Amino acid sequence: MKSRQGYKGYVIEARTCELKDGGFSAEFSVKEHEAFGVTETEFHLPNTFETQESAIEAATQAGRQKIDVGFERGSEVVKG
Repeated sequence: MKSRQGYKGYVIEARTCELKDGGFSAEFSVKEHEAFGVTETEFHLPNTFETQESAIEAATQAGRQKIDVGFERGSEVVKG
């Protein structure tokens, strides 16, 4: 499952993966669209979640927190 959400000029893309032993893992990326391209920084949450919805919500919230406190930008993935 994937969810995209705009936040303060960034795009947070939250993703989940179903685990073999039950539950879901979550990861997210923060994308910044600029004149020269798109910069994407990826993050993984160490927790396991009972539902896809709770995993998506946690990843989206973590993305908002990263944006609010600042983070080191990742690699440029698209040049325009």
